Amino acid sequence: MAEYKIKPGKIGKKAINTYKNIEERFKETFLEEDETKEGGYRLKTGKTEKAVVRAYKKIEDGVTGAYKKVENAFVDAFLEKTDDEEKK
Repeated sequence: MAEYKIKPGKIGKKAINTYKNIEERFKETFLEEDETKEGGYRLKTGKTEKAVVRAYKKIEDGVTGAYKKVENAFVDAFLEKTDDEEKK
């Protein structure tokens, strides 16, 4: 069976190149080569490690907070509480 991949087009190519640039800058800033690990890299330690953990935590909190807002808006818009009597 033949294998296929999507044609990215101009916008797709730009997005791919942007992602590759971000990935390279991340590797240069936060990773160092480690031939003993499967991926070949490990996280730099010290100040850099603390900065990465803080940045990741900030992103994670933002994503989690945004998800909770969407979930709450959905519940408010489409669901209503029922009494125990109605459940039966």
